[in-house]
Amino acid sequence: MVKLERLLNLFTVLMQATRPLTRDEIRDTLPKGAYSTDEVAFLRTFDRDKNDLRDLGVSLMMAPAPNEHPPKDGYRIDREAYGVVVPVLDAEESTSLALATAIVRLDPNLPGTHVWLLEEGAGEDGSAAGMPGTDIPSGPDVRSLMRAVTERRVVAFGYRGEDRIVEPHRLVFAKGRWQLTGHDRLRSAVRQFRSDRIEGEVTVSDETFDQPELTREVEIDHAWRFGGQSAGDGDALTVRIRVDARHVTWVEGFLGSDAEIERAGDGTAIVSEQVRDLAAFRSFVLTFLDGAEVIEPVEARADMVAWLEAMAGVPDDSDEGGSACRA
Repeated sequence: MVKLERLLNLFTVLMQATRPLTRDEIRDTLPKGAYSTDEVAFLRTFDRDKNDLRDLGVSLMMAPAPNEHPPKDGYRIDREAYGVVVPVLDAEESTSLALATAIVRLDPNLPGTHVWLLEEGAGEDGSAAGMPGTDIPSGPDVRSLMRAVTERRVVAFGYRGEDRIVEPHRLVFAKGRWQLTGHDRLRSAVRQFRSDRIEGEVTVSDETFDQPELTREVEIDHAWRFGGQSAGDGDALTVRIRVDARHVTWVEGFLGSDAEIERAGDGTAIVSEQVRDLAAFRSFVLTFLDGAEVIEPVEARADMVAWLEAMAGVPDDSDEGGSACRA
């Protein structure tokens, strides 16, 4: 295994660790061949890798590994130091952040210009000439939801053919859409709603509610799991890909603990993903280059083959079941 791959895998393992890991646990977790089976060579390489990570600004935490007799040193990375744990904002902070985000539009005619150096003053249309901003989707429904969240007011709207009454907790713009979490009285549970799927008008009532101390965070999913132009918002397609051993540790960390990944005896793994946007999923598979293969279903495999052949300039009458589906 090349050094860069080993360092990336080591970083991923230490970031995902919930407790200090011993050197042997780290070696066993990394793909086969990452470190030598010779103890002296392993210790020498591992020490160099630790120093390389520190030189890159990665802070390694060292503490006694649990349940080790005699005691052994353990290693992990503080996830909070890398912004993995997002701070909880109160209502006023959330509103301020949302308003600040809503005016961030960088002028494409002024690439590389710092925001504070953009020209001040109003344009002919009355807008600030150099004011950065962005075209974030908005409208009456979004404004109503933002008001309801900040004022802690109960809202009502249609969603998936049902009338919902919701105590809104958080409103977050992610993956190109506004996402709302709140207590759904119809389901008697906290649920997440996409603003673009709301049916009809959002009605803000005069009824207020007490904000819970803890609530469900907005789940920001991978792009291919959302409905997109290539698959729509219908049922998801279960796509299975085979990933080479050298990428397994990374993909497990990237997709998270709830991912459906089956490790094989040869070190490879079968990854099953729910896909609604094949175009986005193709880009994900391509990140593995020749280290991943679309296995099934037939339509996903054929879609990958056609896409790769189009880039390579292969005629359309080529066999759809060919081996070109290895990205």
